[in-house]
Amino acid sequence: MGVPMAGLSEEGSMTEPQYDIAIIGGGPAGSTAALYLSRKGFRTCIIEKRFFPRETLCGEFLSREVVRILDDLQLMKEFHSLSPNPITSFRFCPESARTFASDLKFPAYGLKRGALDSMLLNQAHLAGAEVYQPASVEQVEKTDTGYTLQITGIEGRQQINSRSVACAYGKSNPLDKTLHRNIPQRRSRLVGVKFHIHKKYLNSMPDHEIHLYTGHHMYCGVNVVNDETVTLCFLEDRSAGEIQPRARIEELLKINHHFAELVSSDFIGLLSSFPIYGTPDIYFGTKQQIVNGMYMVGDAAQVIAPLAGDGIGMAMESAQILASVLDEGQKHALPDVLMQRMYSERWKFNFRKRISLARKIQQLLFSAPGKKAGEFALTVYPSLLTHMIERTRG
Repeated sequence: MGVPMAGLSEEGSMTEPQYDIAIIGGGPAGSTAALYLSRKGFRTCIIEKRFFPRETLCGEFLSREVVRILDDLQLMKEFHSLSPNPITSFRFCPESARTFASDLKFPAYGLKRGALDSMLLNQAHLAGAEVYQPASVEQVEKTDTGYTLQITGIEGRQQINSRSVACAYGKSNPLDKTLHRNIPQRRSRLVGVKFHIHKKYLNSMPDHEIHLYTGHHMYCGVNVVNDETVTLCFLEDRSAGEIQPRARIEELLKINHHFAELVSSDFIGLLSSFPIYGTPDIYFGTKQQIVNGMYMVGDAAQVIAPLAGDGIGMAMESAQILASVLDEGQKHALPDVLMQRMYSERWKFNFRKRISLARKIQQLLFSAPGKKAGEFALTVYPSLLTHMIERTRG
């Protein structure tokens, strides 16, 4: 999908389309923001660097926030046309003898990001957003009237002007360095990896369950995303040493008998043939929500530990918050500095607690003593699992 980049005028100068907001990134955060804002009458554009459909690192679990926002956008019919897999329960599978399960008290689904992202971006375009794709933002400059963006696509370079800018480009982007964001330059050593595998390579994975398996310095989520496909996505801490992703899965098979029972005997032999989607050095620390007057949305604002299964939900929620703030600002002629403060405060109110709890749980799972303590607590208080699920979402 994509809209042709604006070309040269007869005089040879670049055309400069004017927008109320330019959104960098066409994933769930960017497309959701564009949907809301376009429907509210904002002149909106999305600049997305890759063709869709495309796959990206993601556990591909859609929590209740996603369902709520899709319903608010009146897109449930389009969503169900993608045949998402309903998920109704969660099972925690540590290396020890027993597992711990909890019913989900909310609607949830598994769905490939390629399918979800394409649908959302297409709907944003139908709502009136102009889509530059594939195109990357090389530079953003603040001006007296807003921002000038230098973008490069398959048809060359172009300059566009926009009143506001939202950055929805994901966990990291070269612009982070250009914008001098408060992100440490040192490597985090936390690496995320995703595989798509055929269901036939699993022995007994119930379609309605999502599983979380633990291993040495890693944890791995498994859930069904369509009639044929299962997503296997893990986060590992490489501080203790480098190990290749497929070797990490082989290690998990040896130390977690629940995982070994899950996969068929053919799985290991075919592991080298499965495509890998990954992201190195993921930063889970605090980021700024406003940078040089621009709004950070989704993972660009901050990344939640993937064990929470709430990354897509947070992306779409933050987009909804942004659209609400900008709409209020337009209706009441609010100054930019006030709108920026409103967005930052609402973002923190909605997300800080769940991000903090998810990070603490992740730290426990990366620690052998922490895992033992967690298992003991769940054994004594089984309802604690349901409580933690509830506390890590909106």
